[in-house]
Amino acid sequence: MTVAGASTVQRTAWILSYTGVSDEPRVLRQAKALGDAGWRVVVAGHDGRSARPPEWRYIRLDDTNPPRSLARRLGQLCQRELGRAACIHFAGWPAAAQAGARLIYRGLPLWSAAQAEILAAAESEPGLRPDLVVAHDYHTCPPAGELARRTGAAFVVDCHEYSRAEYPGNPGWMARERPFVIALQDDYLARADAVTTVSDGIARLLERDQALKRPVTTVRSLPFYAQMPLRPVGEPIEVLYHGIVGPERGLEVSIQSVRGWKPEYRLTIRGNGESTYLDALKALSREAGVAERVRFEPAVPFGEIIPAANQADIGLFVQSDLSPQKRLALPNKFFEYVMAGLALCIADLPEMATLLQRHDLGVLARKLQPDAVAEAVNSLSRDRIMHYKAQALAAARLLNWENEQRTMIALFDELMRERRPSAC
Repeated sequence: MTVAGASTVQRTAWILSYTGVSDEPRVLRQAKALGDAGWRVVVAGHDGRSARPPEWRYIRLDDTNPPRSLARRLGQLCQRELGRAACIHFAGWPAAAQAGARLIYRGLPLWSAAQAEILAAAESEPGLRPDLVVAHDYHTCPPAGELARRTGAAFVVDCHEYSRAEYPGNPGWMARERPFVIALQDDYLARADAVTTVSDGIARLLERDQALKRPVTTVRSLPFYAQMPLRPVGEPIEVLYHGIVGPERGLEVSIQSVRGWKPEYRLTIRGNGESTYLDALKALSREAGVAERVRFEPAVPFGEIIPAANQADIGLFVQSDLSPQKRLALPNKFFEYVMAGLALCIADLPEMATLLQRHDLGVLARKLQPDAVAEAVNSLSRDRIMHYKAQALAAARLLNWENEQRTMIALFDELMRERRPSAC
């Protein structure tokens, strides 16, 4: 379903994301930057919890499993299994593996239905013909690539993750899903007119792994600038983790470390996650004897993330170095903590550590162990916290989307200059 917005402009950009797009920071920032630069913006994705920007032209994708006949279900199962066999057994023959990846995609009910919805919407509204199509991660590459091919639009893939090594601790994913991801990315990233990603480290890996038309452009996931107050250190001292509450984010170690914290510190975990995982974390806090010092809160709407974080004193993120994806992460929360004016306590991972040290933002936990995290937290005296808070607010004047978006818009302008007049 396409929902009309208020924009009337010349160039048109389509942004495709299989997420709740009104809650997806990178989609929201990208769309606003394009709109401010004079583009008409079409966003295809799922409904989120937050209000959708009224200026979007919005294609609402179904996020439920549509009813299918038994024959259809069996047919898609066969497509997936044949495709997986091709990706696994013909990994050394790229054309065969990539054909297998496309077969898997057609066999995935939600993704194949979304592709059909996107292409049907484009065909039904020729006035929205794109000049630029942006795929968010490999999930949306097939519809984005096909839409760009049909319309002569520039095709960009925005990689939020280093997807080839996203779940190295999951044997099932490594055996069955990773070959699909590799084949799909090898296929579509090579076709893309440009690839963007969130950190220089991931950019280097993508350039190493894939044959690309041009070097990867790093566009970091920085928040919009928001002037926050320099808030005095609280009583008790509030340590905050916010973001997705899920495995491999160091939350178990963070909770266990609270046993070694000075008594004036307490931890808030703010975010959404699977109920079973949240229950397990709450049980862990009870087993560790720190349940009274660990608070769990639901995620806040997108526009409230920074003001809510400003009420804390220390931003905590100590995920492990399990893979290149984790090692080279430069996540939203790092910059959100900075924008909120928090002292930082983060894992000693290169991309985050470099920025922390460059701007003097806080301390590093040298190991993902409860004692090491506790030592880092305890090193943050009230005076040091105030120093790092002031440093964060100063750094926020540089590390914001208003500055970072210039890199992205310059890339898109370059792509438009390269297109034939008939394609634009």
